[in-house]
Amino acid sequence: MGKAQPFIHLKPANLVLKVSDKANSRGSASLLNVKGSPRSSPSRTPMLKVNLNKFPGFIGHCSSRINRRTNEDTYSINMLKLPASGPERNCIRNTDILDKKAYWDTQLPLKKSVLNLSVFDGHGSDRVAKLLAQELHNEIAGTLPSRDAFFDLLEEYKIKVGGKYWSKIYDKRKVYFHRFIANCNTKQEQILFDTGNSGSRMIFDSWGNIIDKTSLLTENERLRLFTAFLNFDLKYCCDSDIARGLKNQDYKPIGGSTASSVFITSYHEEDSFDESFFVSPEGLLKLVVTQVGDTKIVLCDKNGIAHSLTKIHHPTSFQESKRLETSFQTDSFGNTRFLDSFANTRSFGDSVGKQEGLSCEPDIYSYLIGSTRSLQRSEISKLQFGGDECFVCLITDGVSDLISDQELVDLITSTVNLRGLKAASPQFVSEEVVRFIAAIGGRHADNATCLILRLPNWGNWPSIDRTGAIREEKLMAGFSGSERANV
Repeated sequence: MGKAQPFIHLKPANLVLKVSDKANSRGSASLLNVKGSPRSSPSRTPMLKVNLNKFPGFIGHCSSRINRRTNEDTYSINMLKLPASGPERNCIRNTDILDKKAYWDTQLPLKKSVLNLSVFDGHGSDRVAKLLAQELHNEIAGTLPSRDAFFDLLEEYKIKVGGKYWSKIYDKRKVYFHRFIANCNTKQEQILFDTGNSGSRMIFDSWGNIIDKTSLLTENERLRLFTAFLNFDLKYCCDSDIARGLKNQDYKPIGGSTASSVFITSYHEEDSFDESFFVSPEGLLKLVVTQVGDTKIVLCDKNGIAHSLTKIHHPTSFQESKRLETSFQTDSFGNTRFLDSFANTRSFGDSVGKQEGLSCEPDIYSYLIGSTRSLQRSEISKLQFGGDECFVCLITDGVSDLISDQELVDLITSTVNLRGLKAASPQFVSEEVVRFIAAIGGRHADNATCLILRLPNWGNWPSIDRTGAIREEKLMAGFSGSERANV
């Protein structure tokens, strides 16, 4: 079975230089026969074990309760180890393999590496958010994509959770599978932007190979995410609440959580066999985003422009009102609510709303990003964001409610421009974002969490601060307030 680990293995820089010197002096062909060389005995290659939470030059993370009594935000940073796509597909399709789960767990080598960053915003309590941060990545890595198992899971929802929403999904499960998994188009340019401005779907690299930017995810990859999310929510976040609620009508379930995740791997799968593929990638990357709730993921392109990679699940969303087929209520503050209580229409936990459709079904988006060295200049414009992106940022609503996406990007880029690349690492600027939120937030400011993933073009944005005046005005207003929290 797949696994998740909070670390990666890196080849020491002096070993890389040593191999490079040998290649220059003897030629690459002779290097294959050098006794004791890294290529001749890879098992003996010395490697460095690097904790992803302590990798400040590439991954930054910071979370603070700000002015709340407790911090209900959590996050996780892990490397998922999965079987290569070909062997896994053969395992699923091979009718001679009777126990596919056992074969998948024990016989398939874990070659493929997928970098996973997730942020969770709990409400009601931090129970569900902490559970997601500790175990959701393990659930994803350990899930074998199976259509029959997915249908069984939908039946379990119909029986255990009940309600018209899940009965309708189960009764039309084949249509549901066909629409959201088998033939789902998860492309950003057809969901967030005008389809007519998205450009050609086909990209040609320098060798004439075709890259289809609308087919970055396979059916099995989408099925794995849907199955893992729904199974984890039912078995671990809601099962005890549902059981107690059936026995005791006065029992009140405790809390839920939103979840936003990114999954990054090399476009060419063989490049992701090395766990350090994201450190200095030479080619294109596949960026997969899953969204449940209102936490946000923002990307900075090579021009320093912010791009929101998701749409939040809020009662004011036309898509969500159509999915739930219901009207929403407005509270005394003028905020739209679902079932009079929930600010989001999708979440983990919140078992009291599961019957009405308050589910954790993820919206899945996929993008082609990264280095454009292997592309012809005429093909670069076909990429969704133009290639050579700078960084990806994951934030909770404690950040996004106070500053816009462009203000967030400008705060990060201007900090790096001011402090320099050596001092202003992703870790430093993630802490700077949270410090800024603490400075401008009022006495009722929400928890704030910020994760930043460095991409290949980090630091090469233009020296333009588009929102500096706006941020300064907010900062001055924050200083003039009566209270300010310590980070």
